Amino acid sequence: MQSVNTKNWTYSRYIKDQFMALITFGANPETIDKGELEYYVTVLEDELTEVFQASFQSLPEACIFLNQKYSDWNFEDQTAPKSGCSTCAAH
Repeated sequence: MQSVNTKNWTYSRYIKDQFMALITFGANPETIDKGELEYYVTVLEDELTEVFQASFQSLPEACIFLNQKYSDWNFEDQTAPKSGCSTCAAH
């Protein structure tokens, strides 16, 4: 079974209907001065509207949460070859 991990998290996600669950990273205004990053498990609707977000102090924690909560959705690897009338990224 494929899952999101510390090596593929930047280009893998889970998809179900109009929803996608993925990991991003950023900083908390209260800890940015310390150089600390946070990892966010985010669910988007129609690729635009955020409907859920949880923050984690480490990437492995975010991966575990994402896989436990959304692994029943379809796994999508953004680097996998596309199918359709062309091989461009638009398809």
